[in-house]
Amino acid sequence: MKKIILITICAIASLMASCDMDLFPYSAIEESQGMSTFEDAQNYRVSIYSPLMSLLCGGRHTIEEVRADYFHAMADFGNTYGEFYIWNTQTTNQNAESVWYGDYSLVGSMNYAIDRFNKILKNGNLTEDEKEELELYIAEAHMTRALAYLDLVTKYCEAYDPERCEEQMGLPLTTEYNPTTSASKYPGRSSLYDTYELILEDLGEAANITTKGAVNSPYYTEDVVEAAFARVYLYMQEWDLAFEAAESLVGGKYELVDNQAAFDSMWTNDESTENIMLVVMDLNNIGSASGTNYLNDRKNNGVMDPEYIPTQSQLDLYDTGDIRFNTYFKEFEITATGYGTANLYLFNKYPGNPKLYRLVSNYVNMAKPFRIAEQYLILAECAAMNEELTTGINYLNQLREARIKDYVPATVSTIRNCEELLAEVQKERARELIGEGFRMHDLKRWGLDVVRGKAQNAAMVRSGEDYDQLYREAGHSRFLWPVPKTEIDANPQIKNQQNDGY
Repeated sequence: MKKIILITICAIASLMASCDMDLFPYSAIEESQGMSTFEDAQNYRVSIYSPLMSLLCGGRHTIEEVRADYFHAMADFGNTYGEFYIWNTQTTNQNAESVWYGDYSLVGSMNYAIDRFNKILKNGNLTEDEKEELELYIAEAHMTRALAYLDLVTKYCEAYDPERCEEQMGLPLTTEYNPTTSASKYPGRSSLYDTYELILEDLGEAANITTKGAVNSPYYTEDVVEAAFARVYLYMQEWDLAFEAAESLVGGKYELVDNQAAFDSMWTNDESTENIMLVVMDLNNIGSASGTNYLNDRKNNGVMDPEYIPTQSQLDLYDTGDIRFNTYFKEFEITATGYGTANLYLFNKYPGNPKLYRLVSNYVNMAKPFRIAEQYLILAECAAMNEELTTGINYLNQLREARIKDYVPATVSTIRNCEELLAEVQKERARELIGEGFRMHDLKRWGLDVVRGKAQNAAMVRSGEDYDQLYREAGHSRFLWPVPKTEIDANPQIKNQQNDGY
């Protein structure tokens, strides 16, 4: 196992810049970079936020989308994420390694930050304002650590089962800055229960954030923490707690977008009344691209060369008048080398923010890790699970009324029971959250099969039982990412803790 050496704060940002990052273990920051003053802590704060430009968008999300049921690979696609797409990921897969070590490097830097911030706080030479600011930094570091562990647990672990969580394998956990090169001291995998408990503990510490919620906040706020609690409790099947957290956010400052122009702007220009948090970027600080594999005008001549296109089954989910369809999908004439030319709908949710490129789009949009639309969906799902039919229909209607022109609200006559309500919520999450990295974990936690739908044009997509015809039943071992072979080889504590099927 390699030792982390983070030379500067900029290096911390760069190692999260894509899925092809260097390999790093659980802890360790070079001692020469030690913090000792309040000014050091202020300068280090960027390391809490800059990694979010990759952690919360880009390849991590794309992989989870294309290996599910939303997309087909073009017949001439370049095999980007190919192992994931055909469900043949190997333990030596570079992307699986990059995400594992990248997230753990972030955990290590947050452990270091929490340790040093606390030591500076206790040195007794701070003003009251400085103490308050440093306590904020500590809470923010806990929030980033929680998000890093959440990214790992949704990819490398099973869905949380309250009845089996103490037997399900979780993640290797580390919470202290205690760098070591001794393999005997590396952590083994905890239970899934303990992993989620640590995430909740970190969110509990993050609840000390006193920054008031505001739309498009570039920083963690009280509302961001509540939105994270809602998501985590949903994943834990803690329906009442998830409902309570989500309910505190709706009907206030975060307004659902209900017109085409504003919805288009949310996904092109990024700012919106829906954004509980926005990971702000600029020309000098650009994060990972989310749209390249779906669009990609390689020659800057208006001719798109996508690798993945939406299935016809996905397109058919949207009703006439749904503003999401017109924003998320755009028709182009596409040529697949050796396979012909056809008009196809491409996934256009990440066309690139004009503020983040010069002349030619780089398909980078600012990450929107928490949107109010997700909270409405959480409320509806929790209501379905709690047998509160009318309440669930109400929240589902509110989202649909904002998205669909001339929408006729559902009633207990059209959605007759909570089983039907849950099915409607599942379809609504598919419509609303496509491309945001939720789909594989949603299918996993719902216990649903992965079934790729019909193609827009069968001649234009890669054909075969591992491609457009892929079917994987619920519970298939490859729902989980493999723990990297390099980690298994280096850490004796997890030698026999690889995920099944690898």
